[in-house]
Amino acid sequence: MKSYAGQGWTSVKDQFYVIILLFLYRLLWGYFLYRLVKSAVIPLLLRFPDPAPNELSKLLYFYEGEMALAQSNDVHTYAWLLLGMLMVRMILTPLIHAGIFYNLHQEARGERGLFFFKGIRKLWKPVTLFYFAETILTFAPAYWLIPKMLPLLIDAIRDPSALLKLAPYLFCWLLYAYLIHLFLLYMQFGKTAGISMLSALTICIRHMKKAVHMSVMIGGTAMLVLLLLSGLSLLWAGLIGLIIQQASYFISSLFQLWGVTAQYHVWHTHQHQS
Repeated sequence: MKSYAGQGWTSVKDQFYVIILLFLYRLLWGYFLYRLVKSAVIPLLLRFPDPAPNELSKLLYFYEGEMALAQSNDVHTYAWLLLGMLMVRMILTPLIHAGIFYNLHQEARGERGLFFFKGIRKLWKPVTLFYFAETILTFAPAYWLIPKMLPLLIDAIRDPSALLKLAPYLFCWLLYAYLIHLFLLYMQFGKTAGISMLSALTICIRHMKKAVHMSVMIGGTAMLVLLLLSGLSLLWAGLIGLIIQQASYFISSLFQLWGVTAQYHVWHTHQHQS
Protein backbone atom coordinates (compact mmCIF):
# COMPACT_ATOMS: atom_id res chain seq x y z
CA MET A 1 0.00 0.00 0.00
CA LYS A 2 2.81 2.39 0.83
CA SER A 3 4.24 2.02 -2.66
CA TYR A 4 1.05 3.40 -4.25
CA ALA A 5 0.97 6.30 -1.82
CA GLY A 6 4.67 6.95 -2.50
CA GLN A 7 4.20 6.86 -6.27
CA GLY A 8 1.21 9.17 -5.87
CA TRP A 9 3.28 11.60 -3.83
CA THR A 10 5.94 11.64 -6.56
CA SER A 11 3.24 12.51 -9.09
CA VAL A 12 2.01 15.28 -6.78
CA LYS A 13 5.50 16.81 -6.72
CA ASP A 14 5.65 16.65 -10.52
CA GLN A 15 2.32 18.52 -10.70
CA PHE A 16 2.97 21.05 -7.95
CA TYR A 17 1.81 23.92 -10.16
CA VAL A 18 -1.60 22.21 -10.33
CA ILE A 19 -1.83 22.47 -6.53
CA ILE A 20 -1.23 26.22 -6.83
CA LEU A 21 -4.05 26.46 -9.39
CA LEU A 22 -6.37 24.40 -7.17
CA PHE A 23 -5.46 26.59 -4.20
CA LEU A 24 -6.28 29.81 -6.05
CA TYR A 25 -9.49 28.25 -7.41
CA ARG A 26 -10.68 27.24 -3.95
CA LEU A 27 -9.55 30.50 -2.39
CA LEU A 28 -11.58 32.57 -4.88
CA TRP A 29 -14.59 30.28 -4.55
CA GLY A 30 -14.43 30.51 -0.75
CA TYR A 31 -14.09 34.30 -0.87
CA PHE A 32 -17.10 34.84 -3.14
CA LEU A 33 -19.19 32.36 -1.14
CA TYR A 34 -18.21 34.12 2.09
CA ARG A 35 -19.18 37.52 0.67
CA LEU A 36 -22.51 36.15 -0.52
CA VAL A 37 -23.36 34.54 2.82
CA LYS A 38 -22.18 37.61 4.75
CA SER A 39 -24.36 39.99 2.76
CA ALA A 40 -27.40 37.70 3.18
CA VAL A 41 -27.09 36.32 6.73
CA ILE A 42 -25.55 39.09 8.85
CA PRO A 43 -28.44 41.56 8.31
CA LEU A 44 -30.81 38.84 9.53
CA LEU A 45 -28.70 38.07 12.60
CA LEU A 46 -28.52 41.75 13.54
CA ARG A 47 -32.30 41.76 13.90
CA PHE A 48 -32.27 38.89 16.39
CA PRO A 49 -33.75 40.10 19.73
CA ASP A 50 -31.26 41.44 22.25
CA PRO A 51 -31.16 40.90 25.23
CA ALA A 52 -31.83 37.18 25.39
CA PRO A 53 -35.18 36.55 23.65
CA ASN A 54 -38.27 35.11 25.27
CA GLU A 55 -40.73 32.88 23.44
CA LEU A 56 -42.82 35.81 22.17
CA SER A 57 -39.84 37.76 20.78
CA LYS A 58 -38.49 34.64 19.05
CA LEU A 59 -41.91 33.97 17.54
CA LEU A 60 -42.10 37.56 16.26
CA TYR A 61 -38.56 37.29 14.86
CA PHE A 62 -39.35 34.13 12.87
CA TYR A 63 -42.69 35.54 11.73
CA GLU A 64 -40.98 38.72 10.52
CA GLY A 65 -38.40 36.60 8.66
CA GLU A 66 -41.14 34.53 7.02
CA MET A 67 -42.93 37.70 5.87
CA ALA A 68 -39.65 39.10 4.52
CA LEU A 69 -38.94 35.91 2.58
CA ALA A 70 -42.43 35.94 1.09
CA GLN A 71 -42.46 39.61 0.05
CA SER A 72 -38.82 40.47 -0.72
CA ASN A 73 -37.01 39.89 -4.02
CA ASP A 74 -33.67 39.54 -2.21
CA VAL A 75 -34.17 35.80 -1.85
CA HIS A 76 -34.46 35.40 -5.61
CA THR A 77 -31.39 37.58 -6.15
CA TYR A 78 -29.25 35.52 -3.78
CA ALA A 79 -30.62 32.27 -5.20
CA TRP A 80 -29.67 33.28 -8.75
CA LEU A 81 -26.22 34.42 -7.61
CA LEU A 82 -25.65 31.12 -5.82
CA LEU A 83 -26.90 29.19 -8.84
CA GLY A 84 -24.56 31.16 -11.11
CA MET A 85 -21.60 30.41 -8.84
CA LEU A 86 -22.49 26.73 -8.82
CA MET A 87 -22.68 26.65 -12.62
CA VAL A 88 -19.24 28.28 -12.91
CA ARG A 89 -17.86 25.71 -10.47
CA MET A 90 -19.47 22.83 -12.38
CA ILE A 91 -17.86 24.09 -15.60
CA LEU A 92 -14.36 24.63 -14.17
CA THR A 93 -14.09 21.48 -12.02
CA PRO A 94 -14.10 18.90 -14.89
CA LEU A 95 -11.62 21.05 -16.82
CA ILE A 96 -9.20 20.82 -13.89
CA HIS A 97 -9.76 17.06 -13.68
CA ALA A 98 -9.05 16.71 -17.42
CA GLY A 99 -5.70 18.47 -17.03
CA ILE A 100 -4.75 16.28 -14.05
CA PHE A 101 -5.63 13.02 -15.85
CA TYR A 102 -3.68 13.98 -18.94
CA ASN A 103 -0.67 14.90 -16.82
CA LEU A 104 -0.77 11.49 -15.16
CA HIS A 105 -0.97 9.64 -18.48
CA GLN A 106 1.98 11.61 -19.87
CA GLU A 107 3.99 10.95 -16.71
CA ALA A 108 3.25 7.20 -17.04
CA ARG A 109 4.70 7.35 -20.58
CA GLY A 110 7.89 8.88 -19.25
CA GLU A 111 7.15 12.40 -20.50
CA ARG A 112 7.92 15.49 -18.44
CA GLY A 113 6.46 18.95 -18.93
CA LEU A 114 3.49 21.24 -18.40
CA PHE A 115 0.67 19.23 -19.96
CA PHE A 116 -2.18 20.60 -17.85
CA PHE A 117 -3.70 23.03 -20.35
CA LYS A 118 -3.11 20.66 -23.25
CA GLY A 119 -4.99 18.02 -21.28
CA ILE A 120 -7.93 20.39 -20.81
CA ARG A 121 -8.10 20.94 -24.56
CA LYS A 122 -7.91 17.22 -25.40
CA LEU A 123 -9.98 15.61 -22.65
CA TRP A 124 -12.54 18.17 -21.50
CA LYS A 125 -15.50 16.55 -23.30
CA PRO A 126 -15.37 13.01 -21.82
CA VAL A 127 -14.36 14.25 -18.36
CA THR A 128 -17.21 16.78 -18.34
CA LEU A 129 -19.69 14.05 -19.26
CA PHE A 130 -18.38 11.89 -16.42
CA TYR A 131 -18.60 14.82 -14.01
CA PHE A 132 -22.24 15.51 -14.81
CA ALA A 133 -23.05 11.79 -14.69
CA GLU A 134 -21.46 11.56 -11.24
CA THR A 135 -23.38 14.62 -10.04
CA ILE A 136 -26.70 13.21 -11.26
CA LEU A 137 -26.07 9.75 -9.80
CA THR A 138 -24.88 11.17 -6.48
CA PHE A 139 -27.96 13.33 -5.92
CA ALA A 140 -30.51 10.92 -7.44
CA PRO A 141 -31.24 9.26 -4.04
CA ALA A 142 -32.39 12.66 -2.74
CA TYR A 143 -35.71 12.01 -4.50
CA TRP A 144 -36.40 9.17 -2.04
CA LEU A 145 -34.34 10.25 0.98
CA ILE A 146 -35.33 13.91 1.42
CA PRO A 147 -39.07 13.16 2.00
CA LYS A 148 -37.98 10.78 4.78
CA MET A 149 -35.33 13.12 6.22
CA LEU A 150 -37.29 16.38 6.12
CA PRO A 151 -39.70 15.53 8.98
CA LEU A 152 -36.73 14.54 11.13
CA LEU A 153 -35.01 17.85 10.36
CA ILE A 154 -38.14 19.75 11.35
CA ASP A 155 -38.37 17.76 14.59
CA ALA A 156 -34.70 18.51 15.27
CA ILE A 157 -35.53 22.23 15.58
CA ARG A 158 -37.39 21.41 18.81
CA ASP A 159 -35.47 18.28 19.78
CA PRO A 160 -31.80 18.10 18.59
CA SER A 161 -31.66 14.40 19.52
CA ALA A 162 -33.81 13.73 16.45
CA LEU A 163 -30.68 14.31 14.38
CA LEU A 164 -29.44 10.90 15.51
CA LYS A 165 -32.24 9.31 13.50
CA LEU A 166 -30.77 10.93 10.38
CA ALA A 167 -27.42 9.15 10.80
CA PRO A 168 -28.36 5.88 8.99
CA TYR A 169 -29.74 7.80 5.98
CA LEU A 170 -26.68 10.06 5.77
CA PHE A 171 -24.24 7.17 6.17
CA CYS A 172 -25.87 5.14 3.40
CA TRP A 173 -25.97 8.18 1.13
CA LEU A 174 -22.30 9.02 1.75
CA LEU A 175 -21.25 5.40 1.18
CA TYR A 176 -23.21 5.29 -2.07
CA ALA A 177 -21.70 8.63 -3.21
CA TYR A 178 -18.18 7.39 -2.40
CA LEU A 179 -18.63 4.19 -4.41
CA ILE A 180 -20.05 6.10 -7.38
CA HIS A 181 -17.09 8.50 -7.24
CA LEU A 182 -14.56 5.66 -7.03
CA PHE A 183 -16.07 3.61 -9.86
CA LEU A 184 -16.35 6.60 -12.19
CA LEU A 185 -12.83 7.76 -11.30
CA TYR A 186 -11.35 4.44 -12.47
CA MET A 187 -13.55 4.48 -15.56
CA GLN A 188 -12.18 7.94 -16.37
CA PHE A 189 -8.64 6.61 -16.04
CA GLY A 190 -9.48 4.03 -18.69
CA LYS A 191 -11.42 6.37 -20.96
CA THR A 192 -8.81 9.14 -20.97
CA ALA A 193 -6.04 6.61 -21.57
CA GLY A 194 -7.86 5.13 -24.57
CA ILE A 195 -8.42 1.82 -22.77
CA SER A 196 -11.67 -0.03 -22.09
CA MET A 197 -13.71 1.57 -19.30
CA LEU A 198 -15.05 -1.87 -18.37
CA SER A 199 -11.48 -3.07 -17.85
CA ALA A 200 -10.77 -0.10 -15.56
CA LEU A 201 -13.97 -0.72 -13.58
CA THR A 202 -13.05 -4.40 -13.23
CA ILE A 203 -9.67 -3.42 -11.77
CA CYS A 204 -11.43 -1.16 -9.27
CA ILE A 205 -13.79 -3.94 -8.16
CA ARG A 206 -11.06 -6.58 -7.95
CA HIS A 207 -8.75 -4.32 -5.95
CA MET A 208 -11.42 -2.51 -3.96
CA LYS A 209 -9.56 -3.15 -0.71
CA LYS A 210 -6.47 -1.29 -1.94
CA ALA A 211 -8.54 1.57 -3.37
CA VAL A 212 -10.51 2.00 -0.15
CA HIS A 213 -7.33 1.76 1.92
CA MET A 214 -5.80 4.59 -0.11
CA SER A 215 -8.90 6.72 0.40
CA VAL A 216 -9.03 6.09 4.14
CA MET A 217 -5.30 6.64 4.67
CA ILE A 218 -4.97 9.84 2.63
CA GLY A 219 -8.45 11.19 3.45
CA GLY A 220 -8.04 10.47 7.16
CA THR A 221 -4.66 12.20 7.25
CA ALA A 222 -6.11 15.19 5.43
CA MET A 223 -8.99 15.40 7.91
CA LEU A 224 -6.64 15.32 10.89
CA VAL A 225 -4.39 18.02 9.42
CA LEU A 226 -7.35 20.26 8.56
CA LEU A 227 -8.85 19.81 12.04
CA LEU A 228 -5.49 20.74 13.54
CA LEU A 229 -5.29 23.87 11.37
CA SER A 230 -8.84 24.84 12.32
CA GLY A 231 -7.99 24.46 15.99
CA LEU A 232 -4.85 26.57 15.61
CA SER A 233 -6.77 29.29 13.76
CA LEU A 234 -9.20 29.50 16.69
CA LEU A 235 -6.35 29.51 19.20
CA TRP A 236 -4.40 32.28 17.44
CA ALA A 237 -7.10 34.68 16.40
CA GLY A 238 -6.22 37.64 14.20
CA LEU A 239 -3.76 37.77 11.31
CA ILE A 240 -2.03 34.49 12.21
CA GLY A 241 -5.37 32.71 12.45
CA LEU A 242 -6.40 34.12 9.07
CA ILE A 243 -3.14 32.92 7.46
CA ILE A 244 -3.58 29.45 8.96
CA GLN A 245 -7.18 29.29 7.78
CA GLN A 246 -6.21 30.25 4.23
CA ALA A 247 -3.45 27.63 4.33
CA SER A 248 -6.17 24.99 4.73
CA TYR A 249 -7.17 25.60 1.09
CA PHE A 250 -3.63 24.70 0.03
CA ILE A 251 -3.54 21.60 2.25
CA SER A 252 -6.91 20.33 1.04
CA SER A 253 -5.84 20.84 -2.59
CA LEU A 254 -2.62 18.93 -1.97
CA PHE A 255 -4.38 15.96 -0.36
CA GLN A 256 -7.11 15.94 -3.01
CA LEU A 257 -4.51 15.66 -5.77
CA TRP A 258 -2.58 13.06 -3.79
CA GLY A 259 -5.73 10.95 -3.44
CA VAL A 260 -6.29 11.00 -7.21
CA THR A 261 -2.67 10.21 -8.06
CA ALA A 262 -2.51 7.32 -5.58
CA GLN A 263 -5.66 5.79 -7.07
CA TYR A 264 -4.21 6.29 -10.54
CA HIS A 265 -1.12 4.26 -9.64
CA VAL A 266 -3.31 1.47 -8.23
CA TRP A 267 -5.12 1.35 -11.58
CA HIS A 268 -1.99 1.76 -13.72
CA THR A 269 -0.05 -0.97 -11.93
CA HIS A 270 -2.79 -3.58 -12.27
CA GLN A 271 -3.64 -2.46 -15.81
CA HIS A 272 -0.18 -3.53 -16.94
CA GLN A 273 -0.31 -6.73 -14.90
CA SER A 274 -3.58 -7.85 -16.49
